[in-house]
Amino acid sequence: MEDKRIMNGTRRMLGARMPRGLGLIVAFALVTGACNATASPSASPASQAPAASQVAVAPSLVTVTPQPLPDTGPGPNGGTIVRWFIGLGTGGQPQHVAAEQKIAADFNAAQKEVFLSVEIYDNKVAANILKTQIAAGTAPDIIGPVGVEGLNLFRDQLLDLTSLVQSQNYDTSKVDPALNDFWKLGEDNALVGLPFATYPSFLYYNKDLFDEAKLPYPPTKVGEKYQGKDWDMAAVRELAMKLTVDAKGNDATSSAFDPATVEQWGFDMQWNDDSPLSEASLFGASSFLAADGKSAQIPDQIATGEKWFNDGVWKDHFIPNANQINSDLLDKGNEFESGNLAMNESHSWYTCCINPAAPAKPKVKNFGFAIAPSYNGKITAKLHADTFSMLKSSKHPDLAFKAMAQLLASSDLLTIYGAFPADKTKQDAFFKSVDATFPGVKLDWSAPQAMLGYPDIPNHQAFVPNYAKAKAAWQAFHNKYRTSAGTDIDAELATLKTTLQGIFDEAAAP
Repeated sequence: MEDKRIMNGTRRMLGARMPRGLGLIVAFALVTGACNATASPSASPASQAPAASQVAVAPSLVTVTPQPLPDTGPGPNGGTIVRWFIGLGTGGQPQHVAAEQKIAADFNAAQKEVFLSVEIYDNKVAANILKTQIAAGTAPDIIGPVGVEGLNLFRDQLLDLTSLVQSQNYDTSKVDPALNDFWKLGEDNALVGLPFATYPSFLYYNKDLFDEAKLPYPPTKVGEKYQGKDWDMAAVRELAMKLTVDAKGNDATSSAFDPATVEQWGFDMQWNDDSPLSEASLFGASSFLAADGKSAQIPDQIATGEKWFNDGVWKDHFIPNANQINSDLLDKGNEFESGNLAMNESHSWYTCCINPAAPAKPKVKNFGFAIAPSYNGKITAKLHADTFSMLKSSKHPDLAFKAMAQLLASSDLLTIYGAFPADKTKQDAFFKSVDATFPGVKLDWSAPQAMLGYPDIPNHQAFVPNYAKAKAAWQAFHNKYRTSAGTDIDAELATLKTTLQGIFDEAAAP
């Protein structure tokens, strides 16, 4: 993931998660099943360690820059070589490598049309290596797993998969129909990926805090009411204030409530990448980039959402400010895990971090999942997701797509990546694996399942020109309002629009 997603045990942070691949500072090369063969040198940036002239290709760890097989001539099984580049997202953790090796070995042994050659690079340098390979004309065929932000870096290099999906009769019927359009992220709305690993967002809630307040749990089914009212952002605000409590036990609806001594908060969107696009997605999907592809804009969803959050922090006090988030009361950033946050809108990857590391004992003894609230009658549950993609430069796209289809179908890869499968037939195994980590807690997975049908399109991590610089600008906006009381949201958004326009213009300059 390229954000702060935190995979079960390893998940990287694509923006709002823990960085993927941080534990691996070496690179791997693999040409599965070709014992005693050698690989030829590949282009690598000067910052990389010098490449060895020969690399053994038995399935073992290699601590030098990988040297992929040339894409000319047959591979060891007689098939056309298709190169699979790993490192832009997850996939570089030691526990991932064996599964990635095995799927390549099994695929290569099962047929002789394609030889899948695997290259695994350190996440911190993979993007630069791929850029260098593209410039040198030595680019791979398949890249991934990779998320939305990772694909942003190579948007103009990605192959539109639409014709391949059709010509090879690729089955998309096993995923929620809403996900089939999610990966239309390329230039001119090109389909650059297919549903694979998803991380839907939904509401985590602390059942003990609800029980203590004698409040019913939030809805788990789309269309359900909450205490006779629509389950929407107004209902969340009202409920969150009742669940926000000061040192004397007064909730935020009480005239005696003291905002200076809050000890329990009602709501937040934890680890949201410090992004207004992420936060305000509850009010509808949007982008800072206008439809013309060059103009900055402040959509109504952003303005409405950020005012709601700003009021929640400084006026109604049911959302913690930056200092409170970093306090011991909220476990210095892991708010829901502290036991002092009643509701957290987050992703499926957050199941990794509800319990503290041993030997510490869990502070959240009983929790549940609920659906995301609606706004103006519409639910938007922002989505993190990973896929595999192909580059336009592939010399054999038909064969590369056949290999990629095997990766997309792999249950083993989904398991080691800690992913919520897009394929409905594979989801039960994922649910059971997570359930096993929370003995005694009964989780209703129907809510996360339902939220896959309401992804944010455009995605909150979707392309804008000069993406990294633009992201830093909108994160600065977010951090200012979370840090400073009295922020004029309208004025700050106007300033942000001007800043973003300059950043977009800079990207367009010759």
